[in-house]
Amino acid sequence: MLDEGSRLLPAAALYPVTALAVLMLGYALTRTKHLTGRFLIFIVWLRYMMQVFPDITHPPNYAGFSINALASLAVCAAGLFVVSHRLRVVGRMPIVLALMGVVVLSGLLNGAYAGMAETLLKWGYFFIVALCLYDCVQRDGDARILGPLLWVFAPPLMLQAASVALGIGKASEADGSVSFVGGFSHEAAFSIVLVTCFAAASLAPRMNPVLRVGLLTACVIGIFAANYRTSLIALAPLAIGFFTFSTARSFASRQRLFVGAATLVGAIGVTVLAAWALRERMADIALAAGDDVLFKPPGEFNQTERALFSGRIYLWSSYLHAYFAGDDLQILFGFGPDSWVGVFSKYAHNTVISYLYEFGIFGAALIVAVWIGMLARARRIQDPWLRGQLMFAHIGFIVLNFATMPHWQLEGLILYGLLCGYTIALTSRMRVTRAYRPNVIALPALPHRPASGGTT
Repeated sequence: MLDEGSRLLPAAALYPVTALAVLMLGYALTRTKHLTGRFLIFIVWLRYMMQVFPDITHPPNYAGFSINALASLAVCAAGLFVVSHRLRVVGRMPIVLALMGVVVLSGLLNGAYAGMAETLLKWGYFFIVALCLYDCVQRDGDARILGPLLWVFAPPLMLQAASVALGIGKASEADGSVSFVGGFSHEAAFSIVLVTCFAAASLAPRMNPVLRVGLLTACVIGIFAANYRTSLIALAPLAIGFFTFSTARSFASRQRLFVGAATLVGAIGVTVLAAWALRERMADIALAAGDDVLFKPPGEFNQTERALFSGRIYLWSSYLHAYFAGDDLQILFGFGPDSWVGVFSKYAHNTVISYLYEFGIFGAALIVAVWIGMLARARRIQDPWLRGQLMFAHIGFIVLNFATMPHWQLEGLILYGLLCGYTIALTSRMRVTRAYRPNVIALPALPHRPASGGTT
């Protein structure tokens, strides 16, 4: 039961979990008073649940469009209405807007209108997610919306557990290892869902510690079961950030520095231990990193080199070789959005290389500038412990981009939208309304003692 076509779950497992997912969605929607919060929960839930029906949602059976594409268009259209009062916040992301300009220019120069529209639609999803979270944080004074949002991750975890129990996996690696992805069409998208769950659970305020640790543990186990090395590597900064900064933040101020240092050492130790335990799975990464094979022409790769890092090194070399063979205009603005389709069998599995090929040197430089800009913005967060945690979360997302393409997948843009929306909210002036002002524990007033010689 390990071939490509066997990853779909049987109806006996899929439909009961889907019914539970609907009930969980209904409950989660009651946990926030904001329209933006409810919309955020719904669109993330919708995206995840649609991915467990790939035979229905993926084929372009509706005037050349898939259900996925039509749903994304509907989300962006409705989202413009829901977050209309926050659209000015987009102006605080000038580098992202500049990148959108390059996408449009590249699409027009290359006549890649369909790819341009699809790329802009994906980034529109990012803006909607970021603005919804920003609005909720501004209204509540913290990220309490992340608590209700965690309910949308329960169905994917349950479906993965069902796929493990039923032995329904996907054997896509040359070493014979198996990926359990709960009905998703690809382990990259599913593992990014679990990385998003880890990030949300680690950042959610006032969460029961036992429940938080349990959910984080489930995410780690789930990513191991999904067997996607890139997400395992990207998870390390998020885990280090949580155990170092979030754990220390829960202690008294005098104890935080000691606790933070101790947890940092422990987190790094666990990461090193995990890397040692997975040394066989990571061996070709180390081999590729220590060689100049990436810069060889693809025709000079031998059979062993073509298999390095699940074929990514050979794929990256092919993209780079094709890019540098372009004319001056293509070097500057690329071959156009989604121009790899029909030229290469797979997307580049590296955001920088993909943007270099599709949008040229300007596009590649701007996507890197987006990451650096958001990381620099996270440094402006006043709370030093929350600042450290968000910075490590951004680093984890950046790492994710070097062996897969979260900006090409809506699951990845949902993750980045949550991180960027929270970061911008924390670095903006908070406007907490009276109805949503955080609870403050007040000490009882001391009895008034009259001055000596006075009267009562």
